[in-house]
Amino acid sequence: LYKKQAAVRSQQPFQTSIIMKDNLLTPTSTSSSNGRMIIAISLTLFAFLIELYNGNTRILNLNNTILHKTFTTTTLLSFPSLTTITILLTLTLLLTLLLHIHRLQQTVSKSSIPGLPATPHAQFLFGHYGSLVHPSSHQTLFRSSATPSGITSLWGPGLKVCASVLKAEHVRLVLRHTPSRDFSSFVVRHGRKTLGKDSLVLIEGGKEWRRTRNVVQKAFTIGAIEGGRGAVGECAVAMVGWLMTMVSGEDQQRYCANGCNGHKCVQDTETGKDRNVVCLDVEYFFKLFSLDVFGRVTMDYDFECLKKATSIDNNDNDHDSSNKKTCTCFTSPPEAAAFEYLERDVGVRASPKNLLNPLIQCYWLPTKHNREYYANLKLVNTLMEGVIGLKLDEFLSRVRQRQLEPKQKQERGGDDDEEEEHNMITMMLRSVMEQYYHQQPKDQKQHHQNNSSSSSSSCPFSSSTTTSFQESGNTDNIIPSTTTMTKSDRTQIINNVSHILHTLLVAGYETTAISLSYTMYCLSKHPRCQDRACEEARRVLPTLDDNTKFDEDALPYCKAVIMETLRVHTPVIFTTRVSSKDLTLDTDDDGGMVTIPKDTRFVIHPTMVHLDERNFDRAEEFLPERWVRWENGGWVDRDFEKERKLAGAASDEAAAASTTPTPPPPSSLSDKYTKENAQADTISAANPQSFFAFSDGARNCIGRRLAIMEMTIFVAVLFRDMCVDLAEEGYELVKERRFVILAPNTLPIAFWKRDD
Repeated sequence: LYKKQAAVRSQQPFQTSIIMKDNLLTPTSTSSSNGRMIIAISLTLFAFLIELYNGNTRILNLNNTILHKTFTTTTLLSFPSLTTITILLTLTLLLTLLLHIHRLQQTVSKSSIPGLPATPHAQFLFGHYGSLVHPSSHQTLFRSSATPSGITSLWGPGLKVCASVLKAEHVRLVLRHTPSRDFSSFVVRHGRKTLGKDSLVLIEGGKEWRRTRNVVQKAFTIGAIEGGRGAVGECAVAMVGWLMTMVSGEDQQRYCANGCNGHKCVQDTETGKDRNVVCLDVEYFFKLFSLDVFGRVTMDYDFECLKKATSIDNNDNDHDSSNKKTCTCFTSPPEAAAFEYLERDVGVRASPKNLLNPLIQCYWLPTKHNREYYANLKLVNTLMEGVIGLKLDEFLSRVRQRQLEPKQKQERGGDDDEEEEHNMITMMLRSVMEQYYHQQPKDQKQHHQNNSSSSSSSCPFSSSTTTSFQESGNTDNIIPSTTTMTKSDRTQIINNVSHILHTLLVAGYETTAISLSYTMYCLSKHPRCQDRACEEARRVLPTLDDNTKFDEDALPYCKAVIMETLRVHTPVIFTTRVSSKDLTLDTDDDGGMVTIPKDTRFVIHPTMVHLDERNFDRAEEFLPERWVRWENGGWVDRDFEKERKLAGAASDEAAAASTTPTPPPPSSLSDKYTKENAQADTISAANPQSFFAFSDGARNCIGRRLAIMEMTIFVAVLFRDMCVDLAEEGYELVKERRFVILAPNTLPIAFWKRDD
């Protein structure tokens, strides 16, 4: 039958007539005309290819102006060839794809939100994501097409409607409006593979996020953070002590830390004296400091990044014990490299360029990348399980003792609880176990009737937990002892706490190190701020010994240096929120308004917000004085609202005069920067409500206080006795993107001891 039909068709060739008119090929600005032009050109190419395939060369004799010749061709109906069918179907699919791409490109060339100008350079597949991940495009992306109030319409991957805001009032409204976030499915998949399914940063919102947040927040109490001041101070003193040893000129070349570019002897241009200088790529240096602080404060564990090590003089071959020298040196524990590897692995696997690469996306393939991944993950899990398991046994032992000896517990007056409050990991264990066992007394009968181990598979953050554990009061009675806790319960609790600690480490370890690196850069460019920090540190910390009390609140200028650094160089590139209802925002000062529809993805770029003149006066300048003022012989935090009210009382001369900070008295350190200091002291007070380096609202950074504390104490200890400068002449800061973090590519800093 098929052959008979083909024979009939071969006797009656199919007539194809293609006429392309001038007006059909005329480019216009409308989408329909462009679509007709693409269809006409594509059909012509199809006919040409079919005719050439069948040996018909008459079609090459075309008119120069208009293709009006009608030709007879034997097409698919005449030659049922598999090759012809394949070619035609392929070209048809190609045409369909081109038309779809054309429509998408037409869509993204328009504004995603009615009433806002369109933002150029959007791609039909990923929208503005390509520009978002390239720091060099941020200025154009967030400001060139923004309204006078700083609102920009954007397109996200998959044609998701997005928007960006720069005005502090708008940013604050968006961040406090909802804690919901929208993550890429690839980010969630790979992030949960490494950090666990209950990772706080990967939960988009809802009850599950609130429960997990509540568990973590119970560990980051003010008392717990203040209890870690001593550990932070010890780590800072140890790190600065190593630097002081290096610049003393003894064995500095031989026993140099990994990441240290070496010891140099340079001449001071002011005094003409030789000066010992140690040059460091500071990001590595601060990562070790940050890891030590995290381990001691959060995990009650010492990573020993700075320890005593014994080295042998390589010039001696007899290796006699008398030739051994003991030096203080840096050691990078294998866990530190594993943490960093796993953190960057999520960014590599979730990168758009690797989305179609099965060697990267498939964890089960026996590739080198996957073998390294599982080796590092095993190393981290082993460390976490060991530390948490030990603390869990100690905690359960104390709980069991209180259960057996209630009278002695009353006599102790809660001393054990007070001790636990200053131990974050113990408080985290208590919080997780309270969640885990809170409903168990209620359902104990049914629990034992079904299966004694059935509850072990339930997640402590699951939606089935409807009653807050804070309502339970004394929870010692619902927490089992080491003898009654099942093995599956123990494993589940250890895994949940491990996921929390791993998430906190990833969120705070690298960002703190990068923030301190940016601080060194800013202070290298502004030596006057080094002198003022030194004056405050020497006044507050006259000595550094075992009796020294470290308090970041007593170091307002050093804290202001950190705040100003984070304002100018925020490590996190952007954060996102998803609106749960329509938001109406002003577009200009003339009463223009725009409604942002529900489910819009907001992209908040903290650095762009901080460098906007609407939010900070002289926003491009590095001025710690915008956060503090000199008063009664010391630096104090500035009150933005109070100064604004006083400035508004123009008729009151005393009030107007009080808005200008009183410059500090001259000293031997800051005399040479009198003019610069005077200009800095005239800056208006910064509004803390316009500062978003730690985000805002319910989803703000839970470790904000701890991060500011450790950075402030380190700056005070360092600049009390040392100075810094850029180690390379003509150095320019170049930032590189690491997933959602913006870090300096390289940052060589020179350290030397103060002469005064």
